[in-house]
Amino acid sequence: MIRVSSYAQNQVLQANMASTQAKVSDRTVQISSGKVTQEYTNIALQSLELVSLQRDNIRTTQFEKNVQSTETRLEIMETNLTTATERITKLLGDILNGLNGSNIQEIPFEEFARGFRSELTAVFNAQHEGRYLFSGSLTDTPPIDVNDVAYTPQAGLPGVFTADFDYYQGDNVKLGNRIDQDTTLAYGITGDDPAIEKLLRGLSYVEYAGLNDDTSVLQEAYNLLQQSLDGISSMRSQIGAQLSVLDSSKKNHADYKTYVQNTISSIEDVDIAEATSRLAFDQVQLQASYISLTRINETTLLNYIR
Repeated sequence: MIRVSSYAQNQVLQANMASTQAKVSDRTVQISSGKVTQEYTNIALQSLELVSLQRDNIRTTQFEKNVQSTETRLEIMETNLTTATERITKLLGDILNGLNGSNIQEIPFEEFARGFRSELTAVFNAQHEGRYLFSGSLTDTPPIDVNDVAYTPQAGLPGVFTADFDYYQGDNVKLGNRIDQDTTLAYGITGDDPAIEKLLRGLSYVEYAGLNDDTSVLQEAYNLLQQSLDGISSMRSQIGAQLSVLDSSKKNHADYKTYVQNTISSIEDVDIAEATSRLAFDQVQLQASYISLTRINETTLLNYIR
């Protein structure tokens, strides 16, 4: 029974117990969740900063994904251009032998040309995740079709040497990807690049020269393939520069993301060891409050006289 004489003390103990019970409950949730609180209202002064940091973290993660996808596409392009370089270099050596030794009839140039054309068509029709890499913005369309009826690279031979881009099925829009807040990187190579046109036309000339034993056309093929080789070398340098930009961007994003996540952690995450120590202290206080309240409630005049 609560008496008038002990009422005030009883109320103080009740308030302290309620406060300590709330602390124990909060500490228990903190330890189980690892978070300081479950509601923004409990960190009102830092809530705006936390929301901003979380938004930055999400945005930076998306930029990292953009950088990674762009980097992967460029690396595939660079690998394919390396393959093209190797094949052109080998064919140039064969052509040089045919020209210097006047033995054009002894080298199966038409077979070489057809085989290389098939291989290099596959190289430039490369895909990644269902997207054709050399088609510009028409990523669902194979860029190279040497069987297009409008494509006639041997028209006018011998004696007339003109460019023919009718093999190309894409457009001339370069792909772009946003790699940070203020930068959209235009990247890649389209299949209508003059170096690719010269490569395909040069192979057609090699085929013609082999079938017709025409050294003048073979010489023109050599010149075209040499120009194509120079152009592809320039493409590889361009891709290398773009990969360098992506690598720098990737490092910047990683550093900023580490900073953001550490700052978020300093706001959100609880120190488990400290929370456990405070929980133990609060539990001792709560137990003492229970004992004190019990003793106050048991106090009578008879007990006081004794």
